[in-house]
Parts: sequence; C-alpha cells; structure tokens
Amino acid sequence: MKNKFKIVFYNFDQNFKKNIVDNLKEKSEKWQFTFLSDIKKLMTLFQQNLIDCLVVANDQNERWLNAIRKHYFNVPVVIVKHSLDSLKKDIESKLFEKARVENKEGVLITHGTDTLSYALSYFRYSLKGLKANVGVTGSQIPLEGVFSPSDAVGNLRTSVFFITRLRPPHLFAVFNNGRDVFSGRLIKFRKWDTEAFEGRLAAKVTHQEIKILRDDWVLIPYEDQKLDKLHLLRTGGTIESSKTDKGGFVPKKDSVSILLKESLRGYFSDLKNYNIFSLDSSNLSYEEWETISRKIEEIGLCKSDTKFDKEIKTIYINPLFTSKDYEKLFSLCKSGAILLGYGAGNANTIKHSERSILEPLRNAIRKNKYVVISSQVALEPYDAEYESGRKLLENGGIPSGDLAVADAQVKLSYILGHKETIRKMAKTSNLNFDLLVIASFLSGVTLSKIQIEELKLRLEREKKGIFSNLNFDPFVFNDFKTAIEMVIEDLKEA
Repeated sequence: MKNKFKIVFYNFDQNFKKNIVDNLKEKSEKWQFTFLSDIKKLMTLFQQNLIDCLVVANDQNERWLNAIRKHYFNVPVVIVKHSLDSLKKDIESKLFEKARVENKEGVLITHGTDTLSYALSYFRYSLKGLKANVGVTGSQIPLEGVFSPSDAVGNLRTSVFFITRLRPPHLFAVFNNGRDVFSGRLIKFRKWDTEAFEGRLAAKVTHQEIKILRDDWVLIPYEDQKLDKLHLLRTGGTIESSKTDKGGFVPKKDSVSILLKESLRGYFSDLKNYNIFSLDSSNLSYEEWETISRKIEEIGLCKSDTKFDKEIKTIYINPLFTSKDYEKLFSLCKSGAILLGYGAGNANTIKHSERSILEPLRNAIRKNKYVVISSQVALEPYDAEYESGRKLLENGGIPSGDLAVADAQVKLSYILGHKETIRKMAKTSNLNFDLLVIASFLSGVTLSKIQIEELKLRLEREKKGIFSNLNFDPFVFNDFKTAIEMVIEDLKEA
C-alpha cells in the first residue's frame, strides 16, 4: 500500500488552499495533499489509481460528480459546503467507509476442527477492542507441503487474503476448501468431508469472484496491500498432523509456516510464528482459548476478557432418561444449562410421566439456574413450533433462537461470568436482574414470533419487566460494561 493517503483538492482558490493546509497540518505525516484545477490532470490521477480521496467545493456540477462516483466508486468524494470545521472528520469517515485504511498487522490461528465452533465463539467475546483482523482456520486433511492435496491450502490462502485485504477489525473462520468465510454461528456437520462446516456466511470465494455478504465488510482496494506483520498462532489440529508408527494422527509438525513463506509471501513482510501448543482440538477448552486470547493481547492487538462461567453444561433429551436422570444432570450445572430437545426443541412434557423433563426443569429454575432451550438437530434454527416445545418456554426455559449450540453455551457462560457486574448494573438502573441476564444473552439473537410471545408473557407474568430484543450483539469486541449499558438503554426504551 502507498506510504501516504493521497488527498486531492479540486478547483479551490489560493486563499482556501492555505486555510485547508493549516486546518489539516496535523495529518501531513499520513496524508499527501495535491491541489488541482486542471480536469485532465485530475482524470489522469483517477486512471492511474493515484487518488485516495477527492475533495471538491460545494459549487461543483452535480452531474459531473455523479459520473465520478459511478466510474470510480471506490474513491470517496468529500464536498466542502461552507466551513472547514468538519473537513478532517469528513475525510477520515469517507476513507474508512471505502476501506482506504492502514492494515499493518493481522493474526492467523490454526486450530483443529472438533472444537473450532466453540473456539470461534469464545474469541468473539474474549477479544475486546480488537485492532486487527483475526482469521481462524484448519483442515480435514493434513497439510503435506506446498503441493499438498489438503483442503488446508485453500483455507490458508483465503484466510491470509482476508486478513490482509479486509478493512479491520474483524474475526472470522475460513473453511470448505477456502470457499466459505464465516463470521459466527459455526457448526461442524460432517466428520471427514472437506465441506464440513455451515454457519453465518460473511463471504463466498470462487475462481471467478469474491462475494461479500455483509454490509460492514469492505475490502481494501489496493492491489499492493501488504501486512507488515502476520502473527501465526499454531495450536495443532489435523492441519499439522502426521501418522505415528501405530497409525494414528498426531499434531507434531510446522507445515503451515512453510506454506505461508513459500506460497503466500506476497501478503506480508514479516511472519511471526508462535507454537502455542501442539494438540488435537478435542483436547482444547476454555483454558487453552484463554491462553490464545492473552497471547493476542500480549502482541498488543486487543484486550482480553476471560471471565467465563465454566459450569454451563449441555443436557441432551433422550428417550431412555427418567425425570431422576434429568435431576442428576441439572445438579451438575451450577449456574445454567443448554437443554437440547428433539427436532424443533421438543421433549417429554407429560405431567405424570416418569420420563418427563418438566419437573426437573422447574426445580432447576427455582434454584436460580438459567436453562436455554435448543435442538439436537445441528442445521436450521430452533423454533418451538410444537406444544411440547412451548411448554419448556412456559415453564422458564429461555429460547436460543438462531444460536448454534456452541454459540449458546459460550455466550451464556460469558454473560454469567459477569454476574456481579450485572447485579450492580441492574440495581443502579432499577431493572430486574433476571430480565437483564436474559436480554443480554438474547441480544443479537433472531427469535421466532412464538419465542418472543412466550418469553414476554412469562416475564410479565413473573413481574420481571418488559422484554426487548436488541437487534445486534454489543458484547462482541466491546468491553462488558459498555455492552450491558446498551442492553439497559434498549430495555428502558421498551
């Protein structure tokens, strides 16, 4: 990328030119100012891709400006209307909008596939104030060199491209031979196939095009964009595994850094290689993801929040479980549980059945445990369409909406890891504690009409307040206090 952003001022008189230079002098280290009145010279700069932002006076021809915007849509245009007071802010805003930004460092985490969904969700909440792009990837087939048939090659290539060219900061996972870029809701639904994951798609990559699917994702337009430093955090997994003498796969080699240096060197100047651990991802949990989060903090690219309640467990509804079995399972969940029903979130709720979940569920909630209702079916959102599913909500269950199981478990453990903060904020804001916990957990979650109705009715019946579903998740990247203040503001406006 060019050393300085090229800001071109078109058709300003000399007096205005001096005022502009004085007004923007603090930016002179990062911005190069060019003043032009010749339209041919201006168009030459456009054609040579040597303009990062065009600044024009208010009296320019609107038709001409529209033509510029149409043909050079990646170049922001700032119109100076009356005063220079907001000029610096306007230019900065437009540069950011069109991704004409600095992107000096990025992080690539290689990870096994078994717990990749949990890891991505953990990082969404643990990495605060992120300053760089963080990509997480792995593979189904071990990487055996630059010309390996492994899906790792495509996954790594796409990961490094987006870490380098995506306007930071973003966290994402890349999989399925590098064709799919996910921002969350990650689910592994195949054991061996390289097309192993589904989730919330942020981008699709083919040989013909890169299709961005999120409004807040913008690619940096410079073809020569290059990271000063790429931080590679290796954790093991299939991607760096090889067979032992006994025939089993064990992660034990550094094949990723070799491929990056030999095939993808054009994306970065310096590769920082960190061997965090060499473990199969089935051996990874919150403690290891905390280590990774703290390493990114140590590098200087975020603050790390690792306050997670590790006592949130999953309970699967099963035809052979009795009510006594469910009581024992709930006793293992100190603060809360994710209850996975059949299909649409269903379970045996017959009042006098020895296999009913209802009484164990009520007892857990009486003991101040938060029970989130989800489905054992991996794909498609849980919806509570059947009466047996609705009864779980009527009796105190919290709907999980479109959250995948890993997301639901990690988010509930993150929210309940900050119980004392929530308690203080509930008291000072005169809100019910349970209402604030539930609204925080469900922020950014898409709920069905049935789920919202049941939840509102129950909370009002229990006199806990009026529920409101914030349409974004403020806990991603924001510090906890800032995020919960947003939830409180939304509840007070309800």
